[in-house]
Amino acid sequence: MESASQPEEKSNPVLGAASDLSLEAAILIVFGVFMLLFGLLLFRIHTGELPYAPDSTYGLFLVIVSFQIITMGKTPFGDLRRSWAVIVLGVSTAAVGMVACFIPGLLADPVRILVGLLLTLGGVALLAQLFFSEDKARLWLKVPGVLRHLTVACIIVYVVSIALGLVTLFPGITTDYVTAVLLIIYGIGFFYLSWSIQVVGRMYPPGGSE
Repeated sequence: MESASQPEEKSNPVLGAASDLSLEAAILIVFGVFMLLFGLLLFRIHTGELPYAPDSTYGLFLVIVSFQIITMGKTPFGDLRRSWAVIVLGVSTAAVGMVACFIPGLLADPVRILVGLLLTLGGVALLAQLFFSEDKARLWLKVPGVLRHLTVACIIVYVVSIALGLVTLFPGITTDYVTAVLLIIYGIGFFYLSWSIQVVGRMYPPGGSE
């Protein structure tokens, strides 16, 4: 009797082949799209052509951040073990973001300050970890190729995060046009970081398997 064999997986002609895009890279792409669109739309928001509710924007940002926290334990301040406490933190962050989206004006100042602190302090913390951790930039810069791209991408995202955090905390310290340019750079930085992480994941898979 012949042994049963698994049927070959056929690619769907409409949907295409299965993607190997990692969850982390996918969430970073969502961040990139969010920041890029926000930056592009801010030019028209500034002129009054488009309506704008800052609370909803901040709330949506918090919801996306919460996905990272809940699914991977990645917080704006660094990676944590995915425990129940971390999951509760992520759900709480999402809840605050949703309330801000649903009821603009209710949490206007608190949600703005929260997002500003996450961006500023998170950017500083991640930048410090990048340069002071022995297994990050110090090691990556010694290896030619994609690890150097990863270092540059991280620097771009973390530095712009600090700048945007300060803009959020102190409205009026710069113009909307400068903020829009920073957001566009931020979005492109997320795309660059997503690509770098995806390539690193292929070249250096967990456990050292090829």
